[in-house]
Amino acid sequence: MADRLSADWPTFATLPAGRFAMGTAEQHLSTLARHYGGTRESYREETPQHDVTVAHCAIATTPVTVGWYARFVADTGTAAPAGWSGGMPPAGRELHPVVDVTWHDARAFCAWLTPQLAAAPAWHNWHARLPTEAEWEYAARGTDGRQFPWGDAWQPDAANTRECGLALTTPVGSWPAGVSPAGCHDMAGNVWEWTHTLDRGYPYRADDGREDPGAAGRRIARGGCYANPHGYARCACRFRMAPTVRNAFLGFRVVLAAHRAHQAA
Repeated sequence: MADRLSADWPTFATLPAGRFAMGTAEQHLSTLARHYGGTRESYREETPQHDVTVAHCAIATTPVTVGWYARFVADTGTAAPAGWSGGMPPAGRELHPVVDVTWHDARAFCAWLTPQLAAAPAWHNWHARLPTEAEWEYAARGTDGRQFPWGDAWQPDAANTRECGLALTTPVGSWPAGVSPAGCHDMAGNVWEWTHTLDRGYPYRADDGREDPGAAGRRIARGGCYANPHGYARCACRFRMAPTVRNAFLGFRVVLAAHRAHQAA
């Protein structure tokens, strides 16, 4: 199921509760090193592969766009990202993913969005937040352990990565061949996406403190970007940045969760 908040807002895809294999199996590390460079230890943070259960939620089918973020800036007086003039984004960029936002900016956007959900019947009594690392990977790869959102083999027409040679973002949804099993676009390439999760080792456990919004430390980003080679666009690839970092490669998408299932506010 998918639903919109209004005609000009993104689609949200329902993620049913489910269990999937998160991360990369130990026996695949050498293969990753041969295909994408580095040593097998370069990919150690993706191990061990382990089963994780994800609760029912909904996820935006695209990253937050410049146009969507502009509404937040106008309503709240939040400082606009770099390159905006007078709080207004550059013309013609409205459908590109917003970049130059910190983890704290992304969380503030979610807090602004939550009260507005009451106007959407499908999302009444839900709240907006950043996806956990597990939710993000579940939405990107589904339950069959695929390497990329569309399957195991790299497809150059499925994602905006360095191989494309564009060296800039593209409007969200521009790579339909790359849609994930959940119906999400741009989960490989275009921009890195903040998750709610602290940089901690596997196995993933939502109750071990890594989803504490007040804890200090780097936060996990997922998906790769237009400036990275496609090895970074694998569903299991993990990156981490200080929550105060902002740059031209980093954006985010939103998850909606029922209030009764609230865990990572």
